[in-house]
Amino acid sequence: MNRNIAIAFVLLLIFALLLSYAASRLAILPFDLKSNEELQEQASPLFDSIMKGVSALGDFAIAPTLVALAVLTFAIRRQWLESIFMLATTSSVLLDLVLKLVIQRTRPFPLVQNATGLIQRINEYSYPSGHVLFFVVFFGFFSYLAWIHFAGRSRIIVTAICWMLIALIGPSRIFLGAHWASDVLGGYIIGMIWLFILILAHKWVIMHIDL
Repeated sequence: MNRNIAIAFVLLLIFALLLSYAASRLAILPFDLKSNEELQEQASPLFDSIMKGVSALGDFAIAPTLVALAVLTFAIRRQWLESIFMLATTSSVLLDLVLKLVIQRTRPFPLVQNATGLIQRINEYSYPSGHVLFFVVFFGFFSYLAWIHFAGRSRIIVTAICWMLIALIGPSRIFLGAHWASDVLGGYIIGMIWLFILILAHKWVIMHIDL
């Protein structure tokens, strides 16, 4: 592993631990309210539609379809390892559920709940943002594979779309009142750590296992 990459990974891990501890102790952090106010000032019909549209991609009704399409994309190309790893990106959902239960930070505003039991309880918690965590891991890994296996303009277009969605999901969750900025930041940092681990695992399998 490159020394600079290793240092960056360790720094991300330390930052994630510190931010997670702060989120477990404080209802809001100093920059949370300011971030929310600044995004609300951008409200307009177009901005609202973009924020709602991006956020909807991470909902339980849509996200599994995105994963299935990604798995199918590489299966059609007979790239079985890539299909397996795209399915493995759903591990970010489990990671999010565990962290929410451990940290138990309440959301900025109450959400309408249709679920019952444990799912409803988990959905009441705010840190980290599950949408952000999913986007970073899923779209980040898809862009990584696209850059390796796709060619020409398709590689550039797919990668650009993936990272545009990753960039937009955080502001959308704050704008819609589902999360504080610190929840979103935690989702980005923890997502990058998990994405990094998946990429390393993918590289290790390629090097050590004949598929």
